[in-house]
Amino acid sequence: MNKGKIKSLALFFLLLWFGVAMGKTPRILMQEVEGTVKEIQVEKASPKAKFGFVTAVLATDKEEMKVRLYPEWWKLKPPFTVGSRIKVKGWVPPRTAFTGQPVLVAAEIKNLDTGEVLVLREGPGKPRWRFGMKAQIFSGKIVSRKIRPGIGRPQIKWLVIEVRDKEGRVGHFRISPLWLNDYPELKTGEKVKIWAYRPPFWAARGIKEYMACRIMLMERDQTIDLRKCPQKS
Repeated sequence: MNKGKIKSLALFFLLLWFGVAMGKTPRILMQEVEGTVKEIQVEKASPKAKFGFVTAVLATDKEEMKVRLYPEWWKLKPPFTVGSRIKVKGWVPPRTAFTGQPVLVAAEIKNLDTGEVLVLREGPGKPRWRFGMKAQIFSGKIVSRKIRPGIGRPQIKWLVIEVRDKEGRVGHFRISPLWLNDYPELKTGEKVKIWAYRPPFWAARGIKEYMACRIMLMERDQTIDLRKCPQKS
């Protein structure tokens, strides 16, 4: 690494530290760029990332740059193809701004050939694929307890319960890794009320289970808090 880059890196972290110390976060500026799509690929944000992001390589009048679109598990068809002219509204994350090859995170994309617009994010930390993830409430009777592989980590075994409601519908709820707690009080025949949600990438992958975050044992007046719920319905 040359001395110029080392100085730039040191200055970046100094300004970042100063902003945090003063109770301020770095200001993220929105920008717009236009160009031609040269390539569409899947690229991981880091070597340890579990999934990649669909990324477009955009050729502008000045340079080629990468535009991060959305996670690969969100089965979405982009409103453009290789060769399309697009306008991208987005921002460069501060942690990558000091490098020579920053990535533009797309908030909105417009196909200049067709006029079609796709909104991916409302801003930093506000991706649209998280919208609508609210806790749902289920009531019924536990009809079975099962041990299933973890999602993403199959070597970790999870307790999953099946609950049948009064209409005869059966829901599948992930409770906890077995090494943490096997919850023997969740017995077959118990009447329960469950607050649960389905993570966005589960739905995108066709996983029909729910993640339980709170369970009330109706006949015992006992509540089990498993994890923080999204906004409750």
